[in-house]
Amino acid sequence: MGGIDKSTTKIVSGAKAVSLIRSGDTVAFSGFVGTCTPEEVICDIEKRFLETGEPSNLTLMFAAAPGDDKDRGLNRLAHDGLVKRLIGGHYRLVPKLAQLATSGKCEAYNLPLGIISHLFREIAGGKPGVISKVGLGTSVDPRNGGGKLNSNTTEDLVMPIEIDGKPYIGPNRTGPSDRYVHYA
Repeated sequence: MGGIDKSTTKIVSGAKAVSLIRSGDTVAFSGFVGTCTPEEVICDIEKRFLETGEPSNLTLMFAAAPGDDKDRGLNRLAHDGLVKRLIGGHYRLVPKLAQLATSGKCEAYNLPLGIISHLFREIAGGKPGVISKVGLGTSVDPRNGGGKLNSNTTEDLVMPIEIDGKPYIGPNRTGPSDRYVHYA
């Protein structure tokens, strides 16, 4: 056996991965509480930001609160200037990010955890988003706020869609939000 052909592998260090992140980018995070949370990458983002001020104005997207209710996980990234927007499905174990959201220091959305998880799969497959009935009639419904958590959050990431006379929620494909990864 010849082993792994390292010339084709996409495995890089956390620092190398973080060096590819530019200010204004959207960064999606996996993990459920502390399980499978990319702690090394998160630490490297924080370190780079504290040392250089870059990357800044990031959109952080996560499904299941990758944190520990204290200082680990995405809690490390709750620095003024680092975060512009949060798109999360569960904030309980990332209270430092929740504080940024409730204080209005960043834009913030709370969208269904399961839908964000499905969206990660769709993004990996190069698809434009998820269309779902999940969230209809709730605060996620764009007619009831679209999951916005504060008054600084103005962009509509989702919109009502009708297919065969039935209501759904889907990605807002109009206007400047086309540059973002969408919940739908």
